[in-house]
Amino acid sequence: MTGKETLELALELAGLTEVPADSGVLVPGDLGEKVLFSIDVGVGELLLARELGASGVIAHHPPGGLPRLRWHEVLWRHAELLSRYGVPEGEARAAVAELVREFSARDHLSSYGHVPAAARALGLPLVGIHTPLDELGRQRLAAVVEGLPEGATVGELVDRLSALPELAAAGTQVEVRLGAREAPAGRVAVLHGAGTNGGYPVAACAFRNGLDTVIYIHCSDQAARKLADEFPRKNLVVTGHIAADSLGINPFLEALRARGMEVIPLGVVPR
Repeated sequence: MTGKETLELALELAGLTEVPADSGVLVPGDLGEKVLFSIDVGVGELLLARELGASGVIAHHPPGGLPRLRWHEVLWRHAELLSRYGVPEGEARAAVAELVREFSARDHLSSYGHVPAAARALGLPLVGIHTPLDELGRQRLAAVVEGLPEGATVGELVDRLSALPELAAAGTQVEVRLGAREAPAGRVAVLHGAGTNGGYPVAACAFRNGLDTVIYIHCSDQAARKLADEFPRKNLVVTGHIAADSLGINPFLEALRARGMEVIPLGVVPR
């Protein structure tokens, strides 16, 4: 399969019709029969791929090129997710605008050409697939929420999330960063698959608009403390970053293997 074909496969699995700004083919070519998949890819991972006999590399987090420079554009998906939960579009976009300003400045600082240049020098095709795989993971988290019984507590939500194979096998645990296990879960929003976590602005917007529990895959302590000060009766649950990333990565890797490709995974929590 070529890099383009693997990206198209990920889009199909996720139900997306367009390539998100944080994904793309960085070095085109046929990935061959043996590929290295790594959540993060730097020059070291490229050299490891060559050492292990891989003929191509797939990265999850954008390793360079336009997907790295445009990563912040995907943050607008948070506004789409908030709107699905009934948040007025104007409020949702205003909340996300804070994130876009912050992360666009970070993206502008990135050494976006370094890793793709190394891949070209090594003759290794390189593709980055971020949002499509996170969307697959979001769907698996959302399915757990949809299966919650009426009146479920935060503790019941945490237990059901923790039963997902990747979350159960991870070194991290599903944690309640705001609220308590015995509190009612109420209206629950899964806010994942939008570049990175929404931090304080997105969660606060959700809470102000009647949502009771937000699920993030990670959140800084500073943001969680600020949310706790303002919304002491709300709940914030975090699943763990790499564990949640693996929720979307594993179905994709299984699809590659079903098409005859040998995959060497790095950093992925197995099912």
